[in-house]
Amino acid sequence: MCVNKFNCQNVYVGNEDRRPITGWVNIKKDAQEHITRISPWHWTGFETIIENASIGELYTKINDNRAGTLDIKEYTDSMKALHKILIESLLYSVQRKKGLPPFTVEFLKDGLRNSWIAEMIGHLIIKYESEWYADEALTKWNEIDSLFEKETQKQKKLIEKWLDDNNITMPYKRNSALNSVDEAYEETKIHWQLEKEQRIKPSLWWREVAQSQATQSSNNQTPQTPALSNLSADGKAWFIHPVSVMGRFISPGIVTYHIYHDGKIEKHIPQEISKDYKQKYKYVYHDEKNNEHEICICDWHTIKKKILSSKAGGTYSYPNHGTVSESKTNVNDGYMVARAKYTNGDIHEWVVKEKGVSIYQRLTMANGDIAEYGIHDTANNGKPGNIWKLYTQQQEEAQLIKIPEIINYENDDVTIKCELTETYRKYTNPDIMAGFIGALAEIKENILVTGSAYEQGSCFPSALHINGQSIDTKYIRKVNNLSNWNKDRAFVQALYKFHFTIFRIGSSMHKSDFEDLNGTKNGGNLHNSHLHSEKFDFDSIKKITY
Repeated sequence: MCVNKFNCQNVYVGNEDRRPITGWVNIKKDAQEHITRISPWHWTGFETIIENASIGELYTKINDNRAGTLDIKEYTDSMKALHKILIESLLYSVQRKKGLPPFTVEFLKDGLRNSWIAEMIGHLIIKYESEWYADEALTKWNEIDSLFEKETQKQKKLIEKWLDDNNITMPYKRNSALNSVDEAYEETKIHWQLEKEQRIKPSLWWREVAQSQATQSSNNQTPQTPALSNLSADGKAWFIHPVSVMGRFISPGIVTYHIYHDGKIEKHIPQEISKDYKQKYKYVYHDEKNNEHEICICDWHTIKKKILSSKAGGTYSYPNHGTVSESKTNVNDGYMVARAKYTNGDIHEWVVKEKGVSIYQRLTMANGDIAEYGIHDTANNGKPGNIWKLYTQQQEEAQLIKIPEIINYENDDVTIKCELTETYRKYTNPDIMAGFIGALAEIKENILVTGSAYEQGSCFPSALHINGQSIDTKYIRKVNNLSNWNKDRAFVQALYKFHFTIFRIGSSMHKSDFEDLNGTKNGGNLHNSHLHSEKFDFDSIKKITY
């Protein structure tokens, strides 16, 4: 309760349902435990970091880290934040590499090449002393001078170790290698002195402006010029990425799926879409604390919908074509494909057989129909055998997104992980991807995805994945050698919460372990190896245009 008007402040905020509310709060420290006062830098989706390391400490740690000698526990706060983002990226997933790569310039550059990793880095807001702030003697920059010699000695030790490891004992070779370090050191010192005198010193305006600001503030007379901004006297400021900040308040120019922890999904469609985002969708998860988590950006393309023809099932064979007018090889969907173009306009593609690949031929017809041939586990009375399936093209269009090879997102209490494996059916419906991400956040397990549809919308050997309408995943119990099906049951319930309605479970476990759950069906022996999720409720996604 506010005891007097001087301790009270009227605030305009959003409640848990993201609706605006207004009221009075006591701004005295710890007066109301359930209310936390934050600065304007605490925008949703941004992380604030106060970096306390000096210039010299940063220089030392970065150089030690480049040599691989710095323990991650010794990282500064800003290094830890950057490293955390980078190791969760596609290129450096801890699932793909043993150990964690050190924080180096090369490592950072690799991360910045990935659009959503670059965006996450752009959301870091770091408070640090400005490079435009220093005393006349450049004390903080002179810290680096004494570090050059230490760095040189470290480099010499590394070179000597390399020489010893390679049995290089000739004095002239060893001296030449070590002398090159001294030469580089002397040249670096010369360039560094020029850097300080000719670039840094002429750029030091912060102290002068801050002092002028203090003088102006103490002057009771009305100034003839506008008041200066609140520039800190200690030279410390929040460093932000202007594009990332503006993107928070201005339409980002990309269609974005907002997936909420309670099962709600919204598709936000801006009136103007940026040129770079014309064929991309962004996926953002909202946790229980209303924090936003940008999970991934996926490429999408348009296809003509396919349906399974009644001719499929072993009776279909491709027509008798005429003379081949063109023949070449290409790589498609991860397969090596041989392609022949006939004089009547038809195209015949066949896939070179590879280990573990069950589709042997694909025929793409002039009318857009696709026939695929290969082995199916239940082709001949429930036994493996070869079979044709014909997917006929319709006039209605559909969209497919390319499923990320891996999602490895961890932040606060949010864990969203999956990995494509043992499949070339790497495309799915964009709405289905939104629901799948919601279920991943619910289960907090790394889920292995074994496919949805091919790039064209076909899905051999399946009849149920056409146009990316279903998604297959490996059972958690089998992947992790668990003693029960509790995790898999929880995942089915999470998928149901996020609008999948039918789940095909293998006959060996459906009756005893899954039958009581909403939407589960006996999927026969075909689904003993994987969970099949389908019949997504597309009407559950609310479309918002602005």
